[in-house]
Amino acid sequence: MIAQDQLTTISPQAWLEKDTRHFNLWWQAAFLMLSLFAITLVLWSIDTRQLDNASVWAKPLKFESSLAMYFITLALLAGYLPEKKRQHITWRTATHIAVAAGVFEVFYIVLQASRGRASHYNQDTAVESLMYGLMGLGALILVVVSFYLGWLLYRDYRQEKQDSFKLASAYGLMLGSVLTLITAGIMSSGQTHFAGTPATDSWQVPVTGWLLSGGDLRIPHFFATHLMQFLPLYGLLLQRQTTNTAAAARKKIKIFSLTYSTAVLIALAASFML
Repeated sequence: MIAQDQLTTISPQAWLEKDTRHFNLWWQAAFLMLSLFAITLVLWSIDTRQLDNASVWAKPLKFESSLAMYFITLALLAGYLPEKKRQHITWRTATHIAVAAGVFEVFYIVLQASRGRASHYNQDTAVESLMYGLMGLGALILVVVSFYLGWLLYRDYRQEKQDSFKLASAYGLMLGSVLTLITAGIMSSGQTHFAGTPATDSWQVPVTGWLLSGGDLRIPHFFATHLMQFLPLYGLLLQRQTTNTAAAARKKIKIFSLTYSTAVLIALAASFML
């Protein structure tokens, strides 16, 4: 069960307090992403323009939903930091920088979509080349901040070694960040998100738009990034199972982390063989 003092640290009232107001910034950013998602969904339904055989609004929708989930995840998990670490200038600064980076990235993607221009792999002009590079820097900042939060949670876990949810959250943030850096780094090193050439009759996954030929690197990238959510949820499940001892839960979390990470890396390697 989650301790009462932990519940207090993540209550909505705490985020509105002057000394913890920076927590509310995560929720404001998440609300902004969800609002943009709703607006973009309307634009997607009425604007028939295509870019790379998909709606010009497909990419904004994906990034708005992904960043909304990212901001919500960090808002919730940061609530499990001890108050001293939450108040530290380093975490406060990291919060503001990460939110700024995420908002900048989405606004540029939306701007390019409205112009019918690609935001990624677009270096046609000096400005677009610069903005693509800045997007990469912003993505790196987001990964570093999530890893940093995972490291803070892990250090706190080591002091008592009882909270399986905190351990799973720490592993999820750190491993998810590292795997995201690997998969995104490989994707950005080329001029497309494919490791090969997709077949013209390749089956396309609904909603995501993934192609099951040509080594679509978006697939391992998706599962790499969302380990930040999957592993904390698994830890929460283990913590709610009263039959699990702290040691047993810790072992299961390590096995899950290793298995999941290995599967992502195998999928990444397989992308270059398809």
